Amino acid sequence: MLRSKAPDVGRQTTGDPVAMRGVVVGVSGSAEADVALDWALKEAASYGVPLTAVMAWNGPRGVQPHEYQSQLDRRREDLLSLVDAAVRRVGVQVDVEARVAEGDAPDALMTAAEDADMLVLGRRRLGRLGRLVLGSVSSELVERAQLPVTVVRAALADGDGDGSEMPDGGPRRIVVGVDTSGSSMLALRHAAAVAAHTGAVLEAVFAWQITTLAPLPGSWGWAPPLGEYEAFAAGRLDEAIAAAGLDLPADQIVRTVIHKAPAAALIDASTRADRLVVGARGLGGFDRLLLGSVSRQVLEYANSPVTVVR
Repeated sequence: MLRSKAPDVGRQTTGDPVAMRGVVVGVSGSAEADVALDWALKEAASYGVPLTAVMAWNGPRGVQPHEYQSQLDRRREDLLSLVDAAVRRVGVQVDVEARVAEGDAPDALMTAAEDADMLVLGRRRLGRLGRLVLGSVSSELVERAQLPVTVVRAALADGDGDGSEMPDGGPRRIVVGVDTSGSSMLALRHAAAVAAHTGAVLEAVFAWQITTLAPLPGSWGWAPPLGEYEAFAAGRLDEAIAAAGLDLPADQIVRTVIHKAPAAALIDASTRADRLVVGARGLGGFDRLLLGSVSRQVLEYANSPVTVVR
């Protein structure tokens, strides 16, 4: 286990009532991993908890012990340099442990995150055909991890940001997708805790389509006007918020009910979000699928960091 040697790294504590034990972030030296490391440093500093920066390394085969050790030492120095550079960029005080873990990245990060409260990963910038993709390591970890996982995108070449600043200069905003499933209720409570900690507005988005809502009571054999469906959806969102028992003042909660495919609605909402929170699997998921289709689409295309809760 290594600790960053940067002279400006230290433990910062706060009196915030939201208890967190630590944040783990995957580090590789790539652009997307650097963005994730910066975000994780800020998150850890915000809660006054330690950060563990993990670099996975599959050691070489068929080399002499002294050669192996020298390569391992180089990886350690590389990791310390990456952490030190990030601390200087971000300018926060955090107790950082820099750990080189031998083995595959998913296993190394899962082990490191066993006692953590959040795992932070970078999202690959461009895939084949130029679209944003999640990447195999991040995808596997989002599927396997039992703790909240935040996936942070790297800024695009055209100057598009990562959601850290609101484009309209408005208040900070935590957006959460709600469909009344158990998974989305966990996401709603997590998002509310983040909003309470940061002072951001909580926007609960209930996206609906006629095909995704059950028939209204007494409506068999005919299709009620869309306004009635919208009122029904708004009622379901109100019920979910009431059932969640959120510890937020009413003026800090925004309700958004929209007639749109859920993934598209949340991706659009991410353009105004400091963070987007979703459940791992919603009402449309199958038990055999650990990550629902909406969550996966949001992870692929959202404009802000995305936290997946299960």
